[in-house]
Amino acid sequence: MIDRRDELLARIANLYYNHDLSQQEIAQQIGISRSNISRMLKEARLQGIVEIYVHYPIARDTELERQLSERFGLRSSAVARTEPGDATTTLQRTAQLAATILDESLSGASVLGISWGTTVNAVIDAFTPRQRHDVEVVQLMGGIASSETSIDGPALVQRLAHLLTGRYRYLHAPLIVDRPEVAQGLLSQRKIAEALEVATHADVALVGIGALDAQISSLLRAGYLSLEEFRTIGMYGVVGDICARHFDRDGRLVAPEIDARLISVQLRDLANIPTVIGAACGRAKAAAMLGALRGHYLNILVTDSEAAEALLQLDLHQ
Repeated sequence: MIDRRDELLARIANLYYNHDLSQQEIAQQIGISRSNISRMLKEARLQGIVEIYVHYPIARDTELERQLSERFGLRSSAVARTEPGDATTTLQRTAQLAATILDESLSGASVLGISWGTTVNAVIDAFTPRQRHDVEVVQLMGGIASSETSIDGPALVQRLAHLLTGRYRYLHAPLIVDRPEVAQGLLSQRKIAEALEVATHADVALVGIGALDAQISSLLRAGYLSLEEFRTIGMYGVVGDICARHFDRDGRLVAPEIDARLISVQLRDLANIPTVIGAACGRAKAAAMLGALRGHYLNILVTDSEAAEALLQLDLHQ
């Protein structure tokens, strides 16, 4: 049941923020003092009835955007200026830019598929849609039992759906299981098969790009891979992953023993989604982004200027 005071707080906030009435005008309309209106507006913010977002302008490097799009045949690219020595600010800028691109890409879409991880989490934090998008949000990969619940699939799907129309679909399965036959058994389950079928026919996908770097790997930090497994797949020439599907610098799928144990969308199916937005930042992600682009797994790249420069240089020499 909605509390009557909450209704009053929402009404006052609506008059003040959306209809541009002064506090005195609201006081006269509601029939209480102006000082009470001021206190109630503050209360509405404290209660979460009103949320205020400050959108700082994002400095972009249009020349790097042009080079990336031309070099890799992208539909578009977006490059936020790196904040030297400040990885947190760089991530926030990149995420805010990716959130803007996502908002623009959802026009007319019905299904949005998302992966999980630190960057996707940051994009959702920054996402404030400027219009209503009637989309269902679905998981592209399993995620139950992660030790990093804040960046896990179910939590991110629910949070993003809350910012849209509230419709979402979980993929009720772990990301990586112990044996290939277990994975096959789960993939044959009706609910899991249906969820992946919906995911592979999404109109838009938002994915993070993982790097084979123990210091930043979400797969390692979340406990999906042991340190021994992580080191082993490096022997296959792995440079990164999307939806936990690992690839080398040319985008070729590798690490077959991990791949066979995954509950996740296939990268060939991901590549067939009309709009795939890949978001990653930091120089450490350059090789992973190169493999993802050479594999043609995405058509929009959002990154930062330092990572973009490293990516372009790496492409010239590998």
